[in-house]
Amino acid sequence: MMRRGGLLEGLAPRVVGRLTLGVAALGLVLVVAAIGGLLVEIGQNDVFLGVVVLLVALIITGVTGSVVAPAMRAVRRDRRLPARTVQGPLVGASLVSPTPGLATVAITVGKNVEQFRVRSELFEKLRGGATVVGLTVTPSLNYVQALTVIRRDRLATMTTPPVTRAIKISVWLPLVSVAAMAVALALGCLVGALLPLASSTIHPLVTLLLAMILVGGVALFTRWYGQRLVKELGLAP
Repeated sequence: MMRRGGLLEGLAPRVVGRLTLGVAALGLVLVVAAIGGLLVEIGQNDVFLGVVVLLVALIITGVTGSVVAPAMRAVRRDRRLPARTVQGPLVGASLVSPTPGLATVAITVGKNVEQFRVRSELFEKLRGGATVVGLTVTPSLNYVQALTVIRRDRLATMTTPPVTRAIKISVWLPLVSVAAMAVALALGCLVGALLPLASSTIHPLVTLLLAMILVGGVALFTRWYGQRLVKELGLAP
């Protein structure tokens, strides 16, 4: 999964590039602001607090960067490799996929069934009795460049499974949880740094502890809610 772009598998390379630039710009702003805070704390003889703020900024940058980094590496590999063409009988299709905003198409390739994440306009081509389809896919990011209906059967009908609220939430939950943890780290660090604590030894420890408590709370809530969704979707053993 990480080799094929992780949570962003199947997105267009230009979309991955824009997301990467956005995350990089956000990380740069956070690190520059943290360095400025470190210089201020050095002037106030509170170096450890400034170091904690910088450390949290670097952690936030790493957490958010971990989402886009696999996809960006896949995009770079795809620039050197030709796209592959696969075709086979259509097995199934769904309006949702693990990548938010994309649909899922499953076809038989050889003896195996492979799933691909496609844009909605490509998904619409399957309606009207498509039975055999061909896909042009990048090898690393798994981005479907084109979808062609090779054979149709007028008597065949494509029924897509219902998209429930639980399914929609489960698709977005991984990305939302990463964003929530980054916000929790930033909020905990900000509140801790603004606390009127005179001790230069206790202040950075309290700041770091508050940030860890908030991010731990987000992680525990995400895990609990994820398990609830698994039960609601009927996937629990």
